[in-house]
Amino acid sequence: MDGGWRMRGGAPTMAIAIGIAIAVAQDARAAGPFVTARAAVVMDAATGEILWERNGSDPLPPASTTKVLTAIVALESGRLDDTFRVSVNAAETPPSKINLRPGQQMRLKNLLYAVLLNSANDAATVVAEGLAGSEEAFAVRMNARAGELGATSSHFANPHGLTAPGHVASARDLAVIFRHGLDLPLFREILGTRSVQVPLESSGVHWISLHSHNRLLSGYTYRVIGKTGYTRPALRCFVGSANHDGRELVIALLGSRDLWSDARRLFAWGFGGPPERPSVVMAGMVPLPSLHRRHARPAPAEGDDAPTDPRIARYALRLGPYPSRAAATATQARLARRGFSAVLAGRTLRIGTFASASRAEETAGHLRRTGYHPVVVLL
Repeated sequence: MDGGWRMRGGAPTMAIAIGIAIAVAQDARAAGPFVTARAAVVMDAATGEILWERNGSDPLPPASTTKVLTAIVALESGRLDDTFRVSVNAAETPPSKINLRPGQQMRLKNLLYAVLLNSANDAATVVAEGLAGSEEAFAVRMNARAGELGATSSHFANPHGLTAPGHVASARDLAVIFRHGLDLPLFREILGTRSVQVPLESSGVHWISLHSHNRLLSGYTYRVIGKTGYTRPALRCFVGSANHDGRELVIALLGSRDLWSDARRLFAWGFGGPPERPSVVMAGMVPLPSLHRRHARPAPAEGDDAPTDPRIARYALRLGPYPSRAAATATQARLARRGFSAVLAGRTLRIGTFASASRAEETAGHLRRTGYHPVVVLL
């Protein structure tokens, strides 16, 4: 006798197994989604309620997710049809960029497509200078608007998100800012665009092709709109939203090592779908983004997460931007006396051409020990 546990084809045993599976699933959901990110947030877009977070209020480098606030300030300026001229400073802003040249002109609306789709740092600088006269003055507007929206643990020093002292944002603040952007019709329209051509005025009209960096815009269970970001200090970042069954969620990720898997797991958890299986990670190892990727390519050193070709990758060191071109020139002279040849580009300096990020970082370490603050950038 076994007490009837195997009666009717083992139905009681099956019921116990199902009950255990349900309990395990409930425990897993209560624990929250697995993510590799330093900070993450899941927010209900309708109410602003934080449904789940990890280190959500920690100020961290936001990389190009900064451009969400840049776009919001621009969209609310009432000047979308104004045409802005490209300055020398804007043209010399480090990658990622659309290679604008001094004297060229673009409408603000078209610049925003470049800012949000291609994550163009040069276009973001044109927006800042066109609306406020300088990047510094525009940053003041950004911080004021962030404060008005309730994003109080963040501080922005520039319009593009390139590494700068004190330039930080929290995952919670990014979600708050993005949620506000969703109420601006053109914001959704731009982020929902896969590719587009926009006109550039330069001795006639030329057309620039722009393409979204968002891998979840199509081909995923939910259609996700959002903004990516990457710098070496920030790692991979994302803020975006998706709709399912009449409900919209906003997620924000900072410092991710497996960005798209992290994003999918947040949405799967938020919408109550089947959980995304986490990558197997051993101590000290970085999870692989995809088992189908045979050759992992190095992440770009600075700017955004546009793909790079390791066969042609070259790195340099960037110093600045300095308060003025004169200050940059003075620093260039001091570096020359120490044996460093620096190229002046607007209010920034560029040193060297390195075959690898590690070699660039070695030289950067020497400079840091003498009081400079270089950033490794991808050429």
